[in-house]
Amino acid sequence: MHKVKETAYAIINALMIISGSVLLGLNLRFLYYYNIPRIQAMNPEYAGRLIKSNYDILIDYLNPFYRGDLALDGLAMSPQGEFHFYEVKVIFDLVFILFLITLLLSLFIFIRKRKEKDLRYMKCTALLTFLIPVILGIPFVLDFSKSFVVFHEIAFSNDYWIFDPRIDPVIKILPEWFFMYAAFLILGIMALVAFLFFLAGKYGTGKPENGAKA
Repeated sequence: MHKVKETAYAIINALMIISGSVLLGLNLRFLYYYNIPRIQAMNPEYAGRLIKSNYDILIDYLNPFYRGDLALDGLAMSPQGEFHFYEVKVIFDLVFILFLITLLLSLFIFIRKRKEKDLRYMKCTALLTFLIPVILGIPFVLDFSKSFVVFHEIAFSNDYWIFDPRIDPVIKILPEWFFMYAAFLILGIMALVAFLFFLAGKYGTGKPENGAKA
């Protein structure tokens, strides 16, 4: 029974870390800002301010607290393109809900297990979480373009994610290589948090108080 509980605790925490890493990666805008000169060099018809403005609009729109229509700054957008971004927003909203639920459960578990001085479940959490970056990182490194396509085919039931730059020029400022950088940033965050959980599980376990059982 203890092993079953420990595994359940680890899964809850792993889901919290994964969903939290995705949300954090989405909102770390410095990665895009740093690459704006490169993106602008590929699209000399767009000013850096315009590129930054539209990226900020997209990220704000994908924020789970944002409610309203998507209106880009000086860039046309087709109904199909707008619907695709709506679908992306729905996914991020679900990720946010998952994060909130697992965060609350993880805090409850931590408080309970910390009182018992038994954080061994965190080492199991670290293992589960660390496996994700490793498993996903391999196909990303071998062929990110193919992995990118497969992900979209799984996540979406239509082909609206295949943008035509003539009617959805926003795709010009969202190059595939940037999504690769963002993916590795998220996987890196997950790996770092997994390592911290491993340390917490290794050094946060001691003799239970009052004879409490693990």
